[in-house]
Amino acid sequence: MGLRRIMLVRPRTRTGWGFLFAPVALNLEYIAASILDSVEEVRIVNQEFDRRPIEEHLAGFSPDLFGVTMSATEHYSGLDLCKRAKRLMPGLRTIVGGFHPNAMEERMLSEDVDMVAVGEAELTVRELVRKGHPEGVAGVIYRDERGKAVKNPRRPFVKDLDTLPFPARHLRAGNECELSLRRWGIHRDQVHASRGCWGKCTFCCEPLMSGSRQRHRRPEKVVEEIRQVYDLHHRERSFILFGDPHFMGAPRIADRICDLLIDADMDIEFTAMVRADTIARFPETAEKMVRAGIIGYCLGLESPAEGDLGKTKKGITPEAQHEAIRILRRNHAVAGGTFVCGLSAHSEREIRMFPEYARRLGMINAAFPVATPHFATEFWNELAAQGLIEDQNWEHYDQMHRVFRHESLTPQRSEELLTECLGRFYALDIFLDDMIARQGREAGGRKISFRGAVGHFLERMTFIREAGSEYETHEKGARMARVFLRGQVNPHTRVRTERMGIHNIVDLGNILPILGDQKLCITVRQGGEPFAHYVLKTSADRVHYLDITGEPQPDATVGIELDLEDVTGDRRRPAAAIGARMLKRILKRSRWSSLARGTLAVFAEHLRNRGRKSSEKPMELPDGFFEHFCQSDGWDPELYAAVRNGAGK
Repeated sequence: MGLRRIMLVRPRTRTGWGFLFAPVALNLEYIAASILDSVEEVRIVNQEFDRRPIEEHLAGFSPDLFGVTMSATEHYSGLDLCKRAKRLMPGLRTIVGGFHPNAMEERMLSEDVDMVAVGEAELTVRELVRKGHPEGVAGVIYRDERGKAVKNPRRPFVKDLDTLPFPARHLRAGNECELSLRRWGIHRDQVHASRGCWGKCTFCCEPLMSGSRQRHRRPEKVVEEIRQVYDLHHRERSFILFGDPHFMGAPRIADRICDLLIDADMDIEFTAMVRADTIARFPETAEKMVRAGIIGYCLGLESPAEGDLGKTKKGITPEAQHEAIRILRRNHAVAGGTFVCGLSAHSEREIRMFPEYARRLGMINAAFPVATPHFATEFWNELAAQGLIEDQNWEHYDQMHRVFRHESLTPQRSEELLTECLGRFYALDIFLDDMIARQGREAGGRKISFRGAVGHFLERMTFIREAGSEYETHEKGARMARVFLRGQVNPHTRVRTERMGIHNIVDLGNILPILGDQKLCITVRQGGEPFAHYVLKTSADRVHYLDITGEPQPDATVGIELDLEDVTGDRRRPAAAIGARMLKRILKRSRWSSLARGTLAVFAEHLRNRGRKSSEKPMELPDGFFEHFCQSDGWDPELYAAVRNGAGK
């Protein structure tokens, strides 16, 4: 007798680095779609959105099979779900799957976990529910009646991905589509055009999961699914993440998908993960991808050092990194990527140079996660053989914590460096780069309005906050906020904004004549002590510079003081009280005439340009901007080589 009522659960995720965090449980939706014709009912519980106790779901459904997907950071929460399900329904059969169980295999089995699905689970679970037992089901490891682990043969990869039905997105419960997946008025979703990756990176789970092979869907099927997603979201503006580890793994297929997307003309923006060397080799395809709406890119750049790129089997060169970013920036894409920090050979001084390298490349987004050896990867096996794995608390395998013994970095310092690198990279001039890219794509190279610039700034600040790490306590969050803000203090922002000219990018023609000669200073304090000053210098026809400094600005005409708690947003404090205190400080520290001018200028701009996000005036970028990006950073290749070779460690 088969299994008739199936519950599939995604635990709430400790996102760690949420640079490309996708909250939809697409893998469970694929499984559900594959078994709908074989069972009475399938329910998906996505705890990213539904925080009700699992007991409430079980009591109202009484499933025959309880499945949980999990990554390493969900190890304990996933096992706890199985335990609670068994406690409520002792005869219930439980199965776990995902990257982490695939690596752990029979180690996942316990009194609470009856089975592990290894490999791709759609056909495995379909056969399991039809048979009603795991005996002989390829792709299942299970406990027999004596509690002994039985490993069935692995199931071969699905050869033709187009034989799988589209994910059962209609099973998303409640307001998951309408509320939880919307941000800034944009629907968010995920689609896969392929599975696997032909890369062999030592720190990645893909070689273990996919055998370093990539299989592709037909472009027509990919775009057909995208149309369905667009219809699901009422044909409103949407954002879709291509979840493929390497979207351009077969450039001709990527090219064809783009042709179809251009013809479809849907209001969708996409983000894709792509290798730098492929972009460098196929610039025409990259250009077409941007025209098709694929505007966000995450490249695994990993390191400036050829030694790191070779040891981790990344298979790219620094030259390919530079060329890929130049191609993306010339096409007004959002060039982003990640660097792996804290490999065995890294020193603190070397890691602190990574943000300068990212800025020299011309990147708009960057993340600097801690090197994490996921179980059974080549990186893990190498460290384990040397006895260097010292932390097997799986919640710490989130790219925020150091879990192996390092010659020179403590766990706490590793975590601080991650945050400091973010601060050093995301100085405020990077926001101008993003505005330039957006105006180039969406407004024909016209300046952004003041209103549009403010909205863009707030959107980017939210992105940085949400794409960064999650901390267990408010106190730890405040400490890391200070590390982040201190990391922003450097002279390069001033030099670069002097060269770029904020007024050449943002239309301030109505504001600057009224504002005139002013020096606005925002000071961030902690415990009454100021430690970072954000300075904007203007005159009647230009913004002279934006500076982030540790030095006080006694000649500021408008002064604003913020406590660190105001910046980190302690929700225990009423927003009205925080706002009132900030207003009092502004009135106390500012010249009344300057404050009046600033208020009048902003009000006049609001009246003249209500609702407009772009100006009619063209941006006036320096000559050769898309080759050199007005670079003014701390990157010194000769110094980096010396540090890499042991100087200053």
